[in-house]
Amino acid sequence: MNEILAKYGTWIMLVVWGLIIYLFMILPNKKKAKKQKEMLDSLKEGVNIVTIGGIKGTIVAVREEEVDVKVDKGIKVTFVKSAISRVL
Repeated sequence: MNEILAKYGTWIMLVVWGLIIYLFMILPNKKKAKKQKEMLDSLKEGVNIVTIGGIKGTIVAVREEEVDVKVDKGIKVTFVKSAISRVL
């Protein structure tokens, strides 16, 4: 056993650290990105949203890459979908 650790110890530690990095950094980011993409794909008219800049509004039109958001009476702003932070 000691001979194996002496011979392959460095490689074993590299693999262990690689797994730790994957489990605690890469996997959660993948899940978060997937959830964000699903949220952006499900946008539709009439939904209240908040942008990454903190602007609240209601979606009035949805296109492939952009959405029109009504932020006040008569004021409509166009945002790219990736600028939407969350749905209220």
